[in-house]
Amino acid sequence: MFNHKTKNNPVHMLIMDQINDVENCLIQFESFVRASSAPNVSFDTLNTLANGISDAEAVADISLRKMIDSLSGSSFLTATRQDLISIATGCDAVANKCESYAKMSVVQSFVFPGEYSEDLLNIISISREQFDVLRKSISLLFSDFGGLLKDHSILDEIRKYESQVDAIEESLYERIFKMDITLAEKMQMSDFADKIAELSDIIENLADKIQIMLVTRKA
Repeated sequence: MFNHKTKNNPVHMLIMDQINDVENCLIQFESFVRASSAPNVSFDTLNTLANGISDAEAVADISLRKMIDSLSGSSFLTATRQDLISIATGCDAVANKCESYAKMSVVQSFVFPGEYSEDLLNIISISREQFDVLRKSISLLFSDFGGLLKDHSILDEIRKYESQVDAIEESLYERIFKMDITLAEKMQMSDFADKIAELSDIIENLADKIQIMLVTRKA
């Protein structure tokens, strides 16, 4: 795949730019969830924050297209180009989810109870840490592919974060269904928790994609 160091490869730089743009969506989504639990938060405030996430997602889309376009002039084999596109579009899915979840919350006028949002913010924080490890592993594909091929324990770190999210999500479900609220409200809250936890699942799946790339290219 990468038979020499390609740290300054244009594709490497562009995919890292795209990842930074996706991370910005995660950061803004975290701010949105935090604002959603604030007392007396206004619809206009949440709508403005949701629109900001949409703008950030549009920037990430542009970065994705630039990275894909750069592959046409690269020396990578077809299979490698396909794998890199798959990883990049997987990262873009994180930005897409942040945008759609924020919009859904605004449309439903969903304001998060404080004790509920605390766990959601914890999940997002863990997902951001997990995404940062993913960023490092993607960069290693270019800067130290041989080293990553020999030792891909960094991918196991990504999976450990997902296990942490699963534990928080399970505990949150139990508490939600013990709350003194209607069943419809419980279903709404559990569904949103599931959607936020899905961000970590997407990141874990990307770690699996990278491992498959390594396995299929190991001599």
